Amino acid sequence: MKNVMFVCQDNTYAQIAKAWICDIVGEQIFVASAGLAFGQCSPYIARVMNEVGIDISDNDPQLLSDYEPYNFDTVISLCTMSMRLPEQWMMCRSFDEWIVPQPEEESLEAYRYIRDDIRDKVEVLLSYA
Repeated sequence: MKNVMFVCQDNTYAQIAKAWICDIVGEQIFVASAGLAFGQCSPYIARVMNEVGIDISDNDPQLLSDYEPYNFDTVISLCTMSMRLPEQWMMCRSFDEWIVPQPEEESLEAYRYIRDDIRDKVEVLLSYA
Protein backbone atom coordinates (compact mmCIF):
# COMPACT_ATOMS: atom_id res chain seq x y z
CA MET A 1 0.00 0.00 0.00
CA LYS A 2 1.74 3.11 -1.27
CA ASN A 3 -1.00 5.42 -2.51
CA VAL A 4 -4.31 5.63 -0.65
CA MET A 5 -7.46 7.52 -1.56
CA PHE A 6 -10.13 8.04 1.08
CA VAL A 7 -13.44 9.16 -0.36
CA CYS A 8 -16.86 10.02 1.03
CA GLN A 9 -19.87 12.01 -0.08
CA ASP A 10 -18.58 15.46 0.94
CA ASN A 11 -14.96 14.74 1.98
CA THR A 12 -15.71 15.13 5.70
CA TYR A 13 -14.98 11.59 6.94
CA ALA A 14 -12.30 11.14 4.28
CA GLN A 15 -10.40 14.08 5.79
CA ILE A 16 -10.55 12.42 9.21
CA ALA A 17 -9.18 9.16 7.80
CA LYS A 18 -6.42 10.97 5.92
CA ALA A 19 -5.45 12.91 9.04
CA TRP A 20 -5.25 9.72 11.11
CA ILE A 21 -3.12 7.80 8.63
CA CYS A 22 -0.77 10.78 8.19
CA ASP A 23 -0.51 11.18 11.96
CA ILE A 24 0.36 7.50 12.41
CA VAL A 25 2.77 6.88 9.52
CA GLY A 26 3.82 10.36 8.43
CA GLU A 27 4.88 10.53 4.81
CA GLN A 28 5.56 6.80 4.36
CA ILE A 29 2.31 6.52 2.40
CA PHE A 30 0.86 9.06 -0.04
CA VAL A 31 -2.68 9.80 1.13
CA ALA A 32 -5.42 11.84 -0.51
CA SER A 33 -9.00 12.52 0.47
CA ALA A 34 -11.87 13.59 -1.72
CA GLY A 35 -15.61 13.84 -1.91
CA LEU A 36 -18.11 13.14 -4.64
CA ALA A 37 -19.42 16.66 -4.11
CA PHE A 38 -18.61 19.72 -2.05
CA GLY A 39 -20.55 19.80 1.17
CA GLN A 40 -20.78 21.66 4.42
CA CYS A 41 -18.34 20.24 6.96
CA SER A 42 -19.61 20.21 10.52
CA PRO A 43 -17.64 22.58 12.76
CA TYR A 44 -17.43 19.70 15.24
CA ILE A 45 -15.11 17.75 12.92
CA ALA A 46 -12.14 20.12 13.33
CA ARG A 47 -12.82 20.44 17.07
CA VAL A 48 -12.80 16.72 17.80
CA MET A 49 -9.64 16.20 15.73
CA ASN A 50 -8.02 19.11 17.56
CA GLU A 51 -8.80 17.32 20.84
CA VAL A 52 -6.34 14.59 19.82
CA GLY A 53 -3.71 17.03 18.58
CA ILE A 54 -4.51 16.89 14.86
CA ASP A 55 -5.32 20.16 13.10
CA ILE A 56 -7.47 19.79 9.98
CA SER A 57 -8.97 23.28 10.11
CA ASP A 58 -7.02 24.45 7.05
CA ASN A 59 -7.80 21.42 4.89
CA ASP A 60 -9.38 22.31 1.58
CA PRO A 61 -12.09 19.95 0.34
CA GLN A 62 -11.19 18.13 -2.86
CA LEU A 63 -13.40 16.49 -5.46
CA LEU A 64 -12.85 12.89 -6.53
CA SER A 65 -13.12 14.03 -10.15
CA ASP A 66 -9.84 15.94 -9.66
CA TYR A 67 -7.96 12.63 -9.32
CA GLU A 68 -7.29 9.60 -11.52
CA PRO A 69 -7.94 6.12 -10.09
CA TYR A 70 -4.83 4.63 -11.68
CA ASN A 71 -2.70 6.78 -9.32
CA PHE A 72 -3.92 4.82 -6.28
CA ASP A 73 -3.41 1.23 -5.27
CA THR A 74 -5.87 1.43 -2.37
CA VAL A 75 -9.28 3.13 -2.30
CA ILE A 76 -11.38 3.32 0.85
CA SER A 77 -14.95 4.55 0.64
CA LEU A 78 -16.32 5.97 3.90
CA CYS A 79 -19.98 6.19 3.27
CA THR A 80 -23.54 5.46 3.99
CA MET A 81 -25.15 2.55 2.20
CA SER A 82 -26.62 4.83 -0.46
CA MET A 83 -23.33 6.19 -1.85
CA ARG A 84 -21.88 4.58 -4.94
CA LEU A 85 -18.48 5.43 -6.40
CA PRO A 86 -17.76 5.53 -10.11
CA GLU A 87 -16.87 2.01 -11.26
CA GLN A 88 -13.26 2.76 -12.22
CA TRP A 89 -12.55 3.66 -8.57
CA MET A 90 -14.06 0.41 -7.32
CA MET A 91 -11.78 -1.55 -9.67
CA CYS A 92 -8.54 -0.43 -8.00
CA ARG A 93 -6.20 -3.14 -6.77
CA SER A 94 -7.49 -2.82 -3.22
CA PHE A 95 -10.97 -1.42 -2.58
CA ASP A 96 -12.87 -1.40 0.68
CA GLU A 97 -16.01 0.22 2.03
CA TRP A 98 -16.13 1.44 5.60
CA ILE A 99 -19.65 2.09 6.79
CA VAL A 100 -19.51 5.15 9.01
CA PRO A 101 -22.81 6.18 10.55
CA GLN A 102 -24.24 9.65 10.17
CA PRO A 103 -24.69 11.29 13.58
CA GLU A 104 -28.26 11.47 14.74
CA GLU A 105 -27.52 14.85 16.27
CA GLU A 106 -24.79 17.44 15.86
CA SER A 107 -22.76 17.08 19.03
CA LEU A 108 -19.16 16.72 20.09
CA GLU A 109 -19.91 13.30 21.55
CA ALA A 110 -21.35 12.03 18.27
CA TYR A 111 -18.31 13.20 16.31
CA ARG A 112 -15.90 11.83 18.92
CA TYR A 113 -17.43 8.42 18.32
CA ILE A 114 -17.00 8.81 14.55
CA ARG A 115 -13.41 10.07 14.98
CA ASP A 116 -12.49 7.08 17.15
CA ASP A 117 -14.30 4.61 14.87
CA ILE A 118 -12.34 5.86 11.87
CA ARG A 119 -9.07 5.74 13.86
CA ASP A 120 -9.75 2.09 14.72
CA LYS A 121 -10.40 1.29 11.06
CA VAL A 122 -7.19 3.07 9.99
CA GLU A 123 -5.18 1.09 12.54
CA VAL A 124 -6.58 -2.19 11.19
CA LEU A 125 -5.80 -1.09 7.62
CA LEU A 126 -2.21 -0.28 8.58
CA SER A 127 -1.79 -3.62 10.35
CA TYR A 128 -2.26 -5.32 6.97
CA ALA A 129 0.06 -2.94 5.07
